[in-house]
Amino acid sequence: MLSLQRRVPPPLDRFIDFLWYWEGEPAAHARDIITASRSHGLLISLCADELAWYSGSRYAERNKLRGIALSGPNSAPFAIDAFQPHIMGVHFRPGGAWPFLKPGASTFSDTHVSMADIWGDTAERLQARLIQAPTPDDKFDILLAALVRLAPRDFERHPAVELGLSAFEHAPHRISVAAVAKEAGVSAKKFIRLFNDQVGMTPKVFLRIARFQRVMAQIASVPNVDWWDVVERHGYYDQPHFIRDFKAFTGLPPTAWMKQRGPYVGHIPLLE
Repeated sequence: MLSLQRRVPPPLDRFIDFLWYWEGEPAAHARDIITASRSHGLLISLCADELAWYSGSRYAERNKLRGIALSGPNSAPFAIDAFQPHIMGVHFRPGGAWPFLKPGASTFSDTHVSMADIWGDTAERLQARLIQAPTPDDKFDILLAALVRLAPRDFERHPAVELGLSAFEHAPHRISVAAVAKEAGVSAKKFIRLFNDQVGMTPKVFLRIARFQRVMAQIASVPNVDWWDVVERHGYYDQPHFIRDFKAFTGLPPTAWMKQRGPYVGHIPLLE
């Protein structure tokens, strides 16, 4: 197995969390559940012109994509093949895909799309170049240059969206959408519209997932979890409220997740 990441220089680091590269090994299970996320992701197969994701009951429905595909912010879990032989991609920051996509980010919420539908033949040519590039560093250079060249917008977001992303990141369970809109000098309705268009989900859903992701970061690798402490620490009304959100974003109740969880936050081995 080989796993690499590369950070990007300013101003791109405000939008892209990192580029990643993966050479995998066969896994003991067939699929991974991918939990809810606030970010877009770009994936490029380096061994075939096909990617897949799974939906439906027990994630039995296979959905095919071309070799470069975009996964939008997702408010519900889906599944992918656990064995990814040779693949790379881009992990955008929340709201970070906005300069790189047209139309708006909300178009890609809770969906997966082949980049050929957005970039046309350019997507196929880029995939071929990435496959042929001799080293991971060469592949990173080619991918980053292509992203900058193909970006249809300037590297900026509306000031109200910038303010909202910063405020929500620091206190997702204590901040008020109305208060952020007021500080930004726009109506709540306009703020919600701008945020949804440029980030890919409404502020309300974004805050729910942000809180859930904080929980997951806290409990991902601890051997035992005090669920009452989690509920109180992260501002849930009560335990049923927490369990509803947990099931909505992972597809599992907390006790089942404890038995199934794997080594990577946001990935849950799907056990048959």
